[in-house]
Amino acid sequence: MSLRSADEGILEARRCWDAKLNCAESVLRGVCHAQGIELPDTAKKMATPFGGGVGRSEDICGALAGGVMALGASLGRTSPEEDRLKSYDAAGKLYRLFGEKLGSTKCKDLNRSDFKSPQHRIRCGGIVAEGTRLTIDIIRESK
Repeated sequence: MSLRSADEGILEARRCWDAKLNCAESVLRGVCHAQGIELPDTAKKMATPFGGGVGRSEDICGALAGGVMALGASLGRTSPEEDRLKSYDAAGKLYRLFGEKLGSTKCKDLNRSDFKSPQHRIRCGGIVAEGTRLTIDIIRESK
């Protein structure tokens, strides 16, 4: 596992977003890229339905959900004997900071029910970048 800079992770997330992956997919891939984690296709697929605030329900922001999945990939566990609190604490911190920095954790508030305009791509592209940065910073502080 070879760490890359946070900037490289953000660039990867933006590349994914520009290639039309959704917010959750882009953040997950950008963070994992920075952390040197090779995601299997199954893990990549798991992020897809979180786009648009979980299936376009406009609830929890997909960029935040992608960040939480990336936290799990970095800090999660594979058996019940392992510690879960490190990932819980990191996810709680991401949730809190995401809301503070971006003004909400809800897709509807952040995206304004707009999935079709050019402003959506610009607005959510910035959210993808910030969600990626926050997640990488939290992972690196937690290790």
